[in-house]
Amino acid sequence: MPIFDFQCSKCEHTHEVIAGYDEKERSCPKCGGVAKRIISVNGAFTANDDAPWIRTVLEVVDKKSTAPHVLEFRKDPTRQNYQKWMKGEGLRHMEPGEETARKPEPPDMTRVDKEVWEKHRARNKLYVGGR
Repeated sequence: MPIFDFQCSKCEHTHEVIAGYDEKERSCPKCGGVAKRIISVNGAFTANDDAPWIRTVLEVVDKKSTAPHVLEFRKDPTRQNYQKWMKGEGLRHMEPGEETARKPEPPDMTRVDKEVWEKHRARNKLYVGGR
């Protein structure tokens, strides 16, 4: 027997049931009302659908840009247009093990050199003459 979807006309609860082809109504398991068989699509193929996270990238896309890759991605946020947008913006995915934190700024070596030189001169000062 096939699996059919039934929807309650009273509480609108939808549920699946293994039923015969001629069965058009059933009682609702939630409220006991009359549930009618509804048309449903079984086994829909969704392998070609893009991941839902691609649409979230639109939040960081420049809304004022008129670049073709930006306009195309904003109009149609698919994986292919996402890759074109990344390339057009000069972005790339992080490699495994690559850190997200930025390296600290290197110290100001002119200041460090000056401090070291002054301490060296103070330690090696020569006194000539009197006491």
